[in-house]
Amino acid sequence: METLVLRVKGMSCEGCASRIERVLHRVDGVRGVVADHVCGRVEIRLSPELVDRSVLAERIGAAGYEVVEEASR
Repeated sequence: METLVLRVKGMSCEGCASRIERVLHRVDGVRGVVADHVCGRVEIRLSPELVDRSVLAERIGAAGYEVVEEASR
């Protein structure tokens, strides 16, 4: 299990954070997601052998948000 933290641009409310959580929970290999719209961070617990990180950014982008960078924990 690995934890990835992403900075995400465009989350302005709890609804935005919930949307990102729902979208990422549907990705195979994602075990948990916590999105924080106040900090603009998304913490993702995942099985690295099952998840391609580029897919996570694509899904976030398709939901209408932008991954700015991988953040340090």
